[in-house]
Amino acid sequence: MSMNYMFGISVFLLCLVLLNIYFFYNLSTTKPTPLIQSRKAEAMQNVHKEINDHFAHLKKQYKIKTSKFTPVQQALIASFNSTITELENIWNTVDNWVDNESLFPDKNGDPGRILHAIKSSPIALVDNAPKGTQLKLLLILESKQKVLFKPKRYNLTEVIKGPVYAGFDRYNSEVFAYYLGMVLNMRWIAPAVTMRINVENDILPVATLGLKNTMVKNEVGATCIYGKCYYCKINETVCPDNTGVLEGAAILYLEKQFKVHKSPWRRSYSRKKMDWEKDTDFCKKLSHTLSLQRILNLIDVAIFDFLIQNGDRHHYEVYKNRIVILDNGKGLGNPMVDILDVLAPLYQCCIINLQTWQNLQLLSGGSLTETIKILSSFQGEKLATEEHFEAIERRLLKVYATVQYCIEKYGTEKVFKH
Repeated sequence: MSMNYMFGISVFLLCLVLLNIYFFYNLSTTKPTPLIQSRKAEAMQNVHKEINDHFAHLKKQYKIKTSKFTPVQQALIASFNSTITELENIWNTVDNWVDNESLFPDKNGDPGRILHAIKSSPIALVDNAPKGTQLKLLLILESKQKVLFKPKRYNLTEVIKGPVYAGFDRYNSEVFAYYLGMVLNMRWIAPAVTMRINVENDILPVATLGLKNTMVKNEVGATCIYGKCYYCKINETVCPDNTGVLEGAAILYLEKQFKVHKSPWRRSYSRKKMDWEKDTDFCKKLSHTLSLQRILNLIDVAIFDFLIQNGDRHHYEVYKNRIVILDNGKGLGNPMVDILDVLAPLYQCCIINLQTWQNLQLLSGGSLTETIKILSSFQGEKLATEEHFEAIERRLLKVYATVQYCIEKYGTEKVFKH
């Protein structure tokens, strides 16, 4: 037998072995076929359908007020219906605040005094706040407190169409979020209040050179700001109204060190599907890398975001092992639309902190938005249109429906966690 013949046989056998290895590998790996992907997408749609079925047949108890909320509401009213005594006293309280239940003082009239202090303290310096994707100003008050100012981009009545993350930040969503967090008892959120600043009198005299370099005059001679940020452009300025006033959200700056994490339920901001959008077992896999407490915390935040329709929480910040609810400007976009997948952490994991559930139940029958209206009225603020308030109540019912869907599927012992 010739050497060429032997070599040919050897090459043939080697190729045969390699082909077998290739086919065995492809058969043994769990590579989803288009059919499997289609079935998973269908399963996701079925979950939404079941939740909507529960929403359509919710029990009466979820649609009427409960007297159990009355003392809670009265305590909130007492905390927000307060005025300043001395600025120094309230800032000392804020600076020295240590509590495992709230990020800032939240009782004994302190919330109302903090909001009054933000609005009434003279401004010592104004600069760009370059961190982030959208225009923000950094205000340093005479009391040395730092405040982030997000200027108004839209009128309250404007409906933002498109994806759930579309458009500029809404300043009123930041303020609304603070009141919402306080009423939901999710108190790891910075105080925020509507502020009106005169550009010529309050900003220009104390503006840094860096800020002045991002200011331009418009066609009527008003001083406008385009700022410094990832998406800031000279042709996308914010201008004062015809009285020279710039309206926006003043948010108390957090002088704390946060650990930043990517949200497991973040969006791709493209047509690409993320794992949580394709995998019906996503939460089960997530439980191998995140603690139960962290997942419950993420579910709390998802409920919060669903109510205002903030679908832009791509990252989250942690302080003392609790998620701080920051950057809420993408809420209150379209009151006619409820994007249910913002609630994915809840219906995919089908667990919820028992205390969160008990707090949510207290807010039935319109108590949630009624309380927000009362608390914000002490600052003379209108935070949203009636359509948005109605949308918040409708979405709360959908949260109830989602929990009922989970109870029916797994039972109360599986769903409620302490």
